Amino acid sequence: MKLSPKSLPAQPLKRLSLASLLGALLLSACTAQTSPAAQTVWSDEFGGTALDAAKWTPQIGNGIMSGTEYVPGWGNNELEYYTGRPENVRVENGELVITARRESYSGPAGSVTAAFPWTSARLRTAGKFSRAYGKFEIRAKFPRGKGMWPAIWMLPEEPSPYGTWAASGEIDIAEGWGSKPNNVAHTIHYGGQWPNNVYSGTTVEYPNGGAADGWHTYTLEWTPGVLKWFVDGQLTQTKTSWWGAKGAPPSGDADLYPWPAPFDRPFHLLLNLAVGGNFDGNPDATTPDTAEMRVDYVRVWALPGETASPGPRSETRFPWTPVPARAAQPDGNLVYNDSFEWPDSDPRVSADATHLDGVPQSAYWTLYKSDGAVTLSSDAAQGRALKADITAPGSVNYAVQVRQDGLNIEAGKKYEVSFDAWASAPRSMMVKVGGGQDRGFAAYSGEQTVALGTEKKRVTLTFDMKGITDAAARLEFNLGNAGANAVWLDNVSVRAVGEVAGARPPAADGNLLYNAAFSPTVTGDPGIPGVAGSAYWSVWENGASGLTPSVQDGAVSLKVAHVDPANNWHVQLNQVNVPLVAGQKYTLRFTGQADSARQVGVVVGEQGGSYARYLDASAELTATGKEYTYTFTSPVTNPSAQLQLLGASGKAGDAYTLTFRDFRLVPSN
Repeated sequence: MKLSPKSLPAQPLKRLSLASLLGALLLSACTAQTSPAAQTVWSDEFGGTALDAAKWTPQIGNGIMSGTEYVPGWGNNELEYYTGRPENVRVENGELVITARRESYSGPAGSVTAAFPWTSARLRTAGKFSRAYGKFEIRAKFPRGKGMWPAIWMLPEEPSPYGTWAASGEIDIAEGWGSKPNNVAHTIHYGGQWPNNVYSGTTVEYPNGGAADGWHTYTLEWTPGVLKWFVDGQLTQTKTSWWGAKGAPPSGDADLYPWPAPFDRPFHLLLNLAVGGNFDGNPDATTPDTAEMRVDYVRVWALPGETASPGPRSETRFPWTPVPARAAQPDGNLVYNDSFEWPDSDPRVSADATHLDGVPQSAYWTLYKSDGAVTLSSDAAQGRALKADITAPGSVNYAVQVRQDGLNIEAGKKYEVSFDAWASAPRSMMVKVGGGQDRGFAAYSGEQTVALGTEKKRVTLTFDMKGITDAAARLEFNLGNAGANAVWLDNVSVRAVGEVAGARPPAADGNLLYNAAFSPTVTGDPGIPGVAGSAYWSVWENGASGLTPSVQDGAVSLKVAHVDPANNWHVQLNQVNVPLVAGQKYTLRFTGQADSARQVGVVVGEQGGSYARYLDASAELTATGKEYTYTFTSPVTNPSAQLQLLGASGKAGDAYTLTFRDFRLVPSN
């Protein structure tokens, strides 16, 4: 969305004289598109020499406790450790300054102490100020730099009035990408409890060609049933549709809390500068070693109409609401124009079909770009295959995304995805069948990485659909963040190939994990390629870890040549199709050791989709074998959950070996 120009004051408003300030406010009331404010109820002008402890509390750490489990990286794989030190948060010259610093910092992470590559600050008004409804205005400037993630946002004051996140809601007034300084995002999170939550929002460009590192006024006007966002006085988004569900997962309209839940309870404010993680990716060589988020003021007003009735819920599409399903082709293929050969005159091409700009015979296909750049064409020399000439790969795999929407993916069915693909140089791409924004971009197939060579090859992937039927699902070819080169795609198909089997029964001894003793006599599953005795187990690595798995004497070993200090999931030992029941408590045990002291992640959770973690813990391995025990309660029924042992911490380039044996996962009595 391109906003019309609007001039901004060169300096923070509070530096004007009182008369000038009153005049400016009166002029603003006459010209701005925001609604009239009735009464100031709370503010902070940051006029002192230190943070006002009566208004703000710094949050400390790199994660949060969820029940009895520790969630690292604040659930977003963030790198920073938040502190209350003046190096990270201070007040000067009438401004709040939050500083992210590249440094080695040690701090608690759950029950252990870990090293973190960045520090920053996160402030909140929880327990000191919260409000349902009103006008919330914040004047701030955000930093540039890959991996910088500044945010102005709100969470419910009561921890879980309608259930755990995000059933009780989240309002993001403004979020910025350090790598995309011309854009700012406004978002709400709501729906069911994670992982059954959804979100919706918009990304806008700054007025008058501005950028995040200039001063801007971010405003939220919140009245019953209506949320409005403004940037520099200009309306940028209005939301009148959301929902909150009692069930997990939600099952229908009768499962909803009364409108306008969850956005009818008091929320508190948060200001933070995160580093790395899922939003803008991790910092790179271009990222400065320090970055500042500055805030001139925070002001909150009451608004007329705050006590008015919200009226009935507006027309809303729920994930369980049936939508017209596009029929499969006669051969069962859900993909239309699968070989990029249908002319627009073809009767199968509807009037509203999407097209790829500049590519003839490309009906039903769509291109999305974030920070990548690509030229698409129909390659006649390759039988009209689609050629994607990627000139700027971007920083994330979806930086360049070729996709088809409108696939009817039905619950309880098995699917096969097949296509021809090759590239001008060896590379990888991520392929996914999943939902759109109203499904939280869920990955029904998981995010499957495919290695491409320079010769055409047929790629076939399979997955089980365990989500709610989605008649508007999408097939994505994510071509970003893998080099500037060309990729060809052709003969694409997605077909239902059977029904999902029921949950597998426990092993004879009651263990929900199969081949827990790594026996070479166990058959029925291929296991780790080339590793005898590994049936029902698999491994994964990021391509740079130099992983060598082996099985000997009833134990599996993972020999790793290179630590990735930024991500503990760079190496994984997995078992999938583990059946779990909602509300059931489970106990997991195993024996583990390492050739040198190492911390590994211990996860039981969703396979694909949002990768929700039902158990998210760690194990401190030493050179002496030790038994580790964990308990957790499954929040959902999932016949195909997965167990994961995740890599190990250390310095870049470290080598290590992990060894595990005697796995057991059983219901707790």
